[in-house]
Parts: sequence; structure tokens; C-alpha cells
Amino acid sequence: FGDMDLEKDFVMVMNDPSREYHKVYEIDYDRHVYDGDNWLYLNLPIDEVKALAIASIKDNTAMYFSCDVGKFLDRKRGVLDVTNMDYASLFDTTFPMDKKQRIQTFASGSSHAMTLIAVDLDEAGKPTKWMVENSWGAASGWKGNLIMTDEWFNEYMFRVVAEKQFVPADILDLLKGAATQVSG
Repeated sequence: FGDMDLEKDFVMVMNDPSREYHKVYEIDYDRHVYDGDNWLYLNLPIDEVKALAIASIKDNTAMYFSCDVGKFLDRKRGVLDVTNMDYASLFDTTFPMDKKQRIQTFASGSSHAMTLIAVDLDEAGKPTKWMVENSWGAASGWKGNLIMTDEWFNEYMFRVVAEKQFVPADILDLLKGAATQVSG
């Protein structure tokens, strides 16, 4: 990171539909190791998270990324896709919870951090799939990477830490206000 200052140059952005969007939250007792401060994050709708992630990737700037990696993972192929497993047919049932309900019932949450490095965009500039560099080694996934569909990203992506230069000014202005303290 060279001359970069984590607090000055980066912002943690989350997509947590169980909490109000466009607010800053402080996670109680979830502290940075280096200085002991609680984590602060901006909670944004998924499309706004995608926009800043795409801007960062277009600038060849990778970012910290966390998700619920075990959900619908084909570990051998390195593919995260909500259609990888057909649990509904196998168990003759449906799984109707949305992301908000899965968070509220602890059925889903951030379980693994990786580095978000690439995105495929369609002709309209909308993401179709994403790539993360993983820490499980080159023999895991696709050359050590995982590929996720955009639909999977919507459902199981939780946070990115991006350079502030890729975050719109009106969103950064939210950091000037008081944070709402929440439990991790």
C-alpha cells in the first residue's frame, strides 16, 4: 500500500438489506488489529456497491472482498452460482428466504475474505460475472480463483473495501455524520 493511509484512503462498503441503506455503521467490538478502533462501514444498495467495484476494477485496482463462500460453491471448478445445486428438487421443498431474512436468521453471513480482481460486463455495461483471487492455492478453483455469477454476487457478497477515489462524493459525505453503533 506504500504511502496509503487505510482510514484516509479506503472505505468499507457493505450490502446488508437488514439495515437501512445510505447510513454509516460502527460494529461494536469488531476492531482493527492495528489501532483498536471499531470498524466503520457504509451500507449501500447492491447496485451502488457494484458501481464502485466496477470503477475500481476498470482502473486495475483490486479490492478486499468478503462473502458467504460456502453457498452454492462448486469448489473443484471454482464457480459460485445459485444454480450449482438443485436443493429444491432433492429435498422436495423451496428455500424462500431472501438475503435480508438469511442475515436476520444467521443462515448467511460473511465467512471468507478474498481479493476482487475482475468483472465481465455485457454490452450495456452490466456485470454478468465476477472473479476473486482466493487463498486456497492454485490447485483450487480456476487457477486459484473463484468465478461468481452476478446473481450469486447479489445474494452472498457482503463487503468490499475500496479506495475512496472510486466512491461518489455524495456517498463519501455520509462519513461526515455520526455512525450508528450495531452488534457484529
